[in-house]
Amino acid sequence: MQGRLTDRFTKATIETSCGHCDQPMRLTIDSEMQYEAELAGAKPMFFEPQIDWPTFTEPNIIHAY
Repeated sequence: MQGRLTDRFTKATIETSCGHCDQPMRLTIDSEMQYEAELAGAKPMFFEPQIDWPTFTEPNIIHAY
């Protein structure tokens, strides 16, 4: 996140809906990579892709997979 680049605490909240059940959900992540997910009656799972950024040369993250 931008906060890690500028050495400042930042926090972002995204309001969206579940791709599976279309229930509203809220995702919050901060510059310390702490996150919260709110989805009524569920516990969403997240993953952080393991990418070697110093050697990454693809045009976008999708091409890395």
